[in-house]
Amino acid sequence: MEPMKQVAVVIPLYNHAAYIGDAVRSVLGQTRAVDKIVIVDDGSTDDSMEIVRAFGEPRIELYTQPNAGAHAALNRGIEKAVGCDYVAILNSDDVFAPERISKCAAFLDETPSIDVVATRLRLIDSNGSEIAFSDPRAKWFASAWSVRRSQLELVEQLGIANFISSTSNLTGRRAYFLDHPFRHYRYAHDYFFVLDCALHNRLAVLDDELFSYRVHSKNTISVEPQKLVRELLELNVDLLAVLAPELTGSPNLRRALGAYHRAAWGNVSSFRADVFVSLIAYALGECSRDQMQVHLDAVMEFPEASEFPNKALINLEPGETQLRTRLAEKYSRLQRELTQTKAELSTLRRAWRESTWSRLGRKLGIKSARKIGRAPS
Repeated sequence: MEPMKQVAVVIPLYNHAAYIGDAVRSVLGQTRAVDKIVIVDDGSTDDSMEIVRAFGEPRIELYTQPNAGAHAALNRGIEKAVGCDYVAILNSDDVFAPERISKCAAFLDETPSIDVVATRLRLIDSNGSEIAFSDPRAKWFASAWSVRRSQLELVEQLGIANFISSTSNLTGRRAYFLDHPFRHYRYAHDYFFVLDCALHNRLAVLDDELFSYRVHSKNTISVEPQKLVRELLELNVDLLAVLAPELTGSPNLRRALGAYHRAAWGNVSSFRADVFVSLIAYALGECSRDQMQVHLDAVMEFPEASEFPNKALINLEPGETQLRTRLAEKYSRLQRELTQTKAELSTLRRAWRESTWSRLGRKLGIKSARKIGRAPS
């Protein structure tokens, strides 16, 4: 029997004396015990570290550093989680549900193709009470999470809204975190990480509500819009630059990136597509015509460049849809999947007809047993 994977919780800490106790207690109360609790204090000036030390918990490893930002504290904490297979991140003002580690680790155990898992969340206030739906912040999160009810792919859902919302919502393989360190963004380091992860099909989302996201006056996201909009513009430019070397050899990545951008242009977050177009225009203005021709020649080698644009649109009925072009492309793919599914169902029906239960049912005169293998009319 394979030994149980080792799990570390990494907590970046900065001036959260009022909340760090709740965070640590939520880790100690897990139904599946964790092996390490790595806390990196990012230059706190309050009593946060004294509260951590007062626990006297041997599994806690406390490190300190001059203030360098949450991304730096996270990356250092992950590096210090030596010997652990999985890492669960918990910001020092948030709280885990008791079964978070158990359910997320079990999913990773059973799904080797996935490196990072997120879950549903609930909102709490500074006192730990659940925030009522009438609160504008709760309404925003409800709107963001509503994309999960759509038929869109995960990367498209994330283009519409960053419903994952926080690094506290990330549990994954330590090796993946080490290979994909958090970038320097102050407000959106989680968003770049999950987008990159989803674009490469390494991210999954569980429907269980397994952590509480605390909303209070000191949240870093509580900033003037201009700072957040600027950072998201920078993030999306960086994302394109980081992915560029992979695009030539990866049709799946090109398709996923296109799907993300089509969705992002109608999002409920702070990505301003109109401003992004101007930014790209300024950047392209620095590119000579000869350089542009070289890039055009390169992308025209992609197989999809030889397909007639939007040919699948003829299969749609007239009407409005937010992602009409994306739906048209999906139509062709779903047709192929439907053909495959019909073949699989035919195989299952034959297997059922030949099964002991079906033969027994027919002998007993149970009508449903005779009908169950038939295709619907």
